Amino acid sequence: MIRFEETFLNEGMLPMTIQIMSGRDADIDSVVAWLAEHRPLFDAHLSTHGAVLLRGFSALDGAEPFSRALGALAAHLMDYIGGTAPRHTVLGNILTATDLPHEYTLALHQEMAYTANPPDRVAFFCDIPPTEGGETTIADAREITRRLSPGIRERFERQGLRVRRTLPTPDMLHLRPGIPKAWPAVFGTHDPSEVERIAGDKGWDIHWLPNGCLQLWQEMLPAFKTHPSTGERVWFNQAHYHTPDCTLKWAQRDGRTEHCELIRTAMTDHPEMLDNVFHRDGSAVARDDSEHIWETLMAMEVPLKWQASDLLMLDNVLAMHGRLAYRGQRRILAALIRNTVVTH
Repeated sequence: MIRFEETFLNEGMLPMTIQIMSGRDADIDSVVAWLAEHRPLFDAHLSTHGAVLLRGFSALDGAEPFSRALGALAAHLMDYIGGTAPRHTVLGNILTATDLPHEYTLALHQEMAYTANPPDRVAFFCDIPPTEGGETTIADAREITRRLSPGIRERFERQGLRVRRTLPTPDMLHLRPGIPKAWPAVFGTHDPSEVERIAGDKGWDIHWLPNGCLQLWQEMLPAFKTHPSTGERVWFNQAHYHTPDCTLKWAQRDGRTEHCELIRTAMTDHPEMLDNVFHRDGSAVARDDSEHIWETLMAMEVPLKWQASDLLMLDNVLAMHGRLAYRGQRRILAALIRNTVVTH
């Protein structure tokens, strides 16, 4: 018989943890059946707390059991087309959480908040626990919204956001600080006309620079999102990832000295090679605003120390997630979940 307790791992009340107390060695068929039976419990906790950790089932021991578990807990898994992070497919729509080098942190964020159709939920699975460090950070996005200054909330609500990404040619990657990715890799083609077709289908504007690099202007999006179940208006964007000042702060936090110098040089000598974020009136997000957002997020991080077989589910509006740097091994898998199918 499977018996469990509901508890919190920390004073920040995140995540709500469903700890398996007996029946930990149940086979995968029994685990999947139990998850299907208790799916309403997971749904309720996600709407209330934003983050739920399932801990203790030994049968969750790889990508295939993780996929089966999500079959009981999730409506639809989606692909990662249009995403910016380096990842690779493990099984179907099961992905690596990130392929960033171990020395990189990841600031708190909501998954694909820079797109018009982000996932409703995100699931993570601990296949190999980190040797040292490597905690996944989580935070309550509602509390972050409350802590942002009223001026920023009003300005961003009124003005919205549009991300401009600069995608270099393969031979100009050295001029692209941060996470370099050439435009052929982003679009899966070396044909500029095909790039223009794909961008048009997605509602993106593109501009070819004289040096062959591509400036990609994504669609104008709201800076807030209304949660479909709770009705709460929540901060929902990634302005802090794409402004030059926060790109520099990110590198400084990680101790990536060489990247810091590249970013400072780019800000002075070729700012067009850096991503940036603009409001509806065409003005770039102000440095004071982006730095206030960055510092607010840093202060809200709650680190989750992984154990093998952990399964973490997040409401992608109510909760943010990130990552700390690590040493040694670490293998965290991820899946993006939609509650309904989006048709185009």
